[in-house]
Amino acid sequence: MTQGKYTQQELLLLSNFVYIPVCTSSATLEEIIEPYRDPSGNFTAESVAQAAAGGGMSADDVAVVFDAMDKRIARNPDFGKLSAARTLEENNVRAVCYTGPKDEDPVVAFRGTGGTKDAWSDNFEGAFCEDTDIQKTAGDFLKHECALYDDIVVTGHSKGGNLAQYVTVKNQDKISACVSFDGQGFSDEFIKENDDAVKLASPKICSISAYNDFVNILLTGIAGTYLYVANGASAADAHSSVTLLTENEFDENGNFTTLRGQSALSKALSAFADMAVGALSGAGAHGKEAFSDIMGSSISAALTTPPDKIKEGVIAPALGQVLAQFTKDAVRTRYEKEADMPVISRSLYIDTAAVAAAADTLEAQRIRIESLTASVNRLRQELAYTISSRICAERALGNICEDLSVISRKIGVCSSVVKHASDRYSKCEGEAVALMDF
Repeated sequence: MTQGKYTQQELLLLSNFVYIPVCTSSATLEEIIEPYRDPSGNFTAESVAQAAAGGGMSADDVAVVFDAMDKRIARNPDFGKLSAARTLEENNVRAVCYTGPKDEDPVVAFRGTGGTKDAWSDNFEGAFCEDTDIQKTAGDFLKHECALYDDIVVTGHSKGGNLAQYVTVKNQDKISACVSFDGQGFSDEFIKENDDAVKLASPKICSISAYNDFVNILLTGIAGTYLYVANGASAADAHSSVTLLTENEFDENGNFTTLRGQSALSKALSAFADMAVGALSGAGAHGKEAFSDIMGSSISAALTTPPDKIKEGVIAPALGQVLAQFTKDAVRTRYEKEADMPVISRSLYIDTAAVAAAADTLEAQRIRIESLTASVNRLRQELAYTISSRICAERALGNICEDLSVISRKIGVCSSVVKHASDRYSKCEGEAVALMDF
């Protein structure tokens, strides 16, 4: 099976390559990778270290990708002659439009999610929004920057696969084929608002995912063709674009031959994800936004957290925040109107002891202000006014007392909010830990 001029293996190679910063170079693919060989002519972690710097892949992974690209170029020299004709690097989106020597056969590769919290939050916003900011940016790139091209092939891994599908729906007349690797689906809002376009785009879209991947199962798929392929058995490999290369075999035409059925765990996770989205559908705009922020913080933190610390350092705090956000007696319901302040943290880590100490400090300040108010009132009674100064002094000191009383009340409310929030998070985080130990 080919997608335009490109095979599945070539599109997977480009979906991997776009994670590596050198992908935006104007040189050809062959020219880009050539300088990174070691003295023996091989690609090693040491020889490609500079190319890997600042990207989302390890040097070992980059060496694997370069080696696979080199082998494919040997079989198809035209693949090595591709070069970047248009690039996008903004708003957590990287996209590269590659073309041949005569500016022909355009193929656009979208990078998967970067490691930032905003990028991961955008993924979860896609569960509730018709379009996310990142999707709109990708759509604008294809519509405007790639306006001169027709019969475009689009591809990408993970969020890159989602973006490839998105631009296919939004640009019916420009795109001839889309291959999404481990790419997630779309919200009901998106499908409802783009119903006719989705039906027209679906036959052009092929979804290829690891049989045990846990991202392609999210939300509602729109592909006309679904393929599941081999992958590493460990959870760490389940969503790796590199293991899609290393764990699979390809025929002489560069297409997958190691097809498999979707794993039972992936099917179960898919059902759970659907239930979670359904449960949150009535949470309101603020609740959905908070959920996206919490989950975005969680995943971006998990990417840099040692495996043995994931449970206590990421999962429990995240579940604690989610429970606190969506329980009926959540802090916001009780205090927001009076305090006029948000109380759901956008940060993953919450030092509840420090929060409780802050509440005590606020309460101490409130008591001091009440004492100051009493002192001002005594001063008013003890001062010997002249007739000419009495009215002015009474008004000024009276205003001070009123202001201090207002400040005292607001600090009291703030102290209560902070204390209650601390108690809620402590309780919910404890419940999350108990749930994981069950």
